Amino acid sequence: MFTALFFDSVIAMVVGAVPTYFAVTVVRKRRKKGSGPGVIGAALALIWVVVVYGSFVEPRMLTVGRTDVNIGGTQHALKVALISDIHLGEYRHRDWLETVVARINALKPDVVLVDGDIVSNAAGYEEFQPFMKLQSRFGTYAVLGNWDYRAGAVDVRKHLGSYGVKLLVNKSVPLDIDGRTVSLIGLDDQMYGQPDVDLAMKDVPPGAKKLLLAHEPDIAPLAEMRGIDLVLSGHTHGGQIRLPLVGAVAHLPIKIGQQFDMGLFPFGQTQLFITPGIGESGPRARLFDPPQISFVTITF
Repeated sequence: MFTALFFDSVIAMVVGAVPTYFAVTVVRKRRKKGSGPGVIGAALALIWVVVVYGSFVEPRMLTVGRTDVNIGGTQHALKVALISDIHLGEYRHRDWLETVVARINALKPDVVLVDGDIVSNAAGYEEFQPFMKLQSRFGTYAVLGNWDYRAGAVDVRKHLGSYGVKLLVNKSVPLDIDGRTVSLIGLDDQMYGQPDVDLAMKDVPPGAKKLLLAHEPDIAPLAEMRGIDLVLSGHTHGGQIRLPLVGAVAHLPIKIGQQFDMGLFPFGQTQLFITPGIGESGPRARLFDPPQISFVTITF
């Protein structure tokens, strides 16, 4: 909460101070019959535009990112709507989740996956109601993220279940795709939970295609060793604030390498997909990184 207040104070200061600077400068220039605000004024104007756009415009620009992933074969397909890092209870609330759910339903996915960091604090539990409106062939599955544990994992589990979201904590569920089995494997949070890949995979039938839903992408090296076909992760927010030709401005909270920010990556014998998420933590801003529902079509 303190972090959010700090960043909101900075945003408010910039949004309020820059117009004040211009007003004072213009008055002074007119009195002295001088020119306009000059280079400093232009720089401040640019900063103001970036802060306002990044804080209040782009965070509301819900996008759909479409990705095709082949995990061997072309005769079967699974359409996945993947969301992560909603962070309900701080900047994001029920109205935002309503918008997200409506957009997901319009995509007509086979399955909906929620990849952790569902809440930022206990207030987020009261925002879950729109989850019950999600529609898909196989239902909605979720795993927990580090923020869910910080807010209270027991309560997150209870509230998710009451709205029809099935939580996968070190367990798997089979999905029958026209006679072929895809095992959806859910892993507990790697920072605060007790992740156990072997336990999660114990009921996976031989020959099944294996999808691992895990909040942090740092599981990728172990997933490759366990023969996972595709890892679906979040956690990075895509950096949340990005610059052209630079990428993520902030240091990403992962160990496998800063290049794994968002999107699809080959990782040895497996593949890793990282969704940029649909919410914010720290500053409420997003820049060149709009919130995204990742619509992943998996062929096999």
